Amino acid sequence: MQPLQVEAHFSAIPSAIARHLASARHSVRVMVQEFTDRDLFEALVACQRRGVCVALVLADCTANRHASNAWERLTALGATLYWLPQIPTDGDESVCLIDDFTVVSGDFQWTAVQDGDTRVSILVQHDGEIADYVRRSFLALVGDTPQTTGFEEVSSDAGQSQGAALSVYEDAQLEEMRLHIRMTEARVVAIETEIADIHRQIHLFDHQQDLAIGDLMRRYLDLKRRYLHAQYQHQQDDLQRQQAQAADDVYRDYEEARSAKASEVAPEQLDPVQQRELKHLYRKLAMQCHPDRVREEDKGHAQGYFQQLQTTFQNSDLAGLQKLRGSIETGLGVRVESAAIDPKQQLQQRLAELQQTLAQRNRQLAAVWQSKSWKELSSKPDWNAWFAQQAKRLKAAMQHYMTELNQFSQEMQA
Repeated sequence: MQPLQVEAHFSAIPSAIARHLASARHSVRVMVQEFTDRDLFEALVACQRRGVCVALVLADCTANRHASNAWERLTALGATLYWLPQIPTDGDESVCLIDDFTVVSGDFQWTAVQDGDTRVSILVQHDGEIADYVRRSFLALVGDTPQTTGFEEVSSDAGQSQGAALSVYEDAQLEEMRLHIRMTEARVVAIETEIADIHRQIHLFDHQQDLAIGDLMRRYLDLKRRYLHAQYQHQQDDLQRQQAQAADDVYRDYEEARSAKASEVAPEQLDPVQQRELKHLYRKLAMQCHPDRVREEDKGHAQGYFQQLQTTFQNSDLAGLQKLRGSIETGLGVRVESAAIDPKQQLQQRLAELQQTLAQRNRQLAAVWQSKSWKELSSKPDWNAWFAQQAKRLKAAMQHYMTELNQFSQEMQA
């Protein structure tokens, strides 16, 4: 079995999908439940105009029929448009096959989005077997020979042909299920990679922040608590006493956190090219040693490798990942569980478990994207500039507290 090459993009709709459509050279096949986005529609029009054969399968629903997209423009250029009562995809998944080799999929619709910051997970798979599986699924859905263009209806028999095509031979059906499992596994690992990469970036940011302004922050917190205690001693206000005690707690917690970080391995400093290589290699190795993917007899070894993989990635240790690759490939190879010849019931159970895991990982990724830590971090493209700005702010506050402390001291001596 050839190795699966995967890219995962987590970005705004619709630009990420449009970039992949712009790379098409000879064909684009799209299966989507709902399609109302004008930019993506224009991207398909551009494909057809430059000679790329576009075939689009849409659900025959009110949203699509009444969308602002002028479907006649697309079909007038020679594109093929199929209307089906329902698109048999998993959940909200959309699938696009480019040049019969690149598969772009994800849990999203091609719909207009009000919030420009909305992000979506897009899985791009460069795998001949999976691409062939999508192509055959597309043809089985609409019939082996394109029959319609424009607003003509595809016959219900064509829409039902997928079930017949998959049930002729059980071996063929099992192979389809295995390929579906591989696609879903890749999507799970891609999302887990994105979650791990966000945590890695937060870890790296915290480390660099500590190097840049950690000691200054410690002196600022110490001076602030001294100022609040002096203020309480000077005015004897109960609220000021509570504020002084709270400042003591913050200072103590910060000191304890810094002490704990002192024993941690410092993450490596990588340039953008190395960071992309790090993420690509991590995703590849995660596909090979994920405990949920390997045979039962390999799970113990896989768990150990997977834990090493997490730690190495967290520390941005590209050299460590490259070294770990040899150990994983020697110890486990590509003997993944989905490649085994399992009965249909076991494959169905595995697929159901993967779909549950995928839904859970999507929820986790959405929560991470909405977390305070990631929102703050992702809003700071230039970390060094932000550290310099924070240092300036801390020094100004420290000067204010020092002035106030001197004033309290003079008043006490008077």
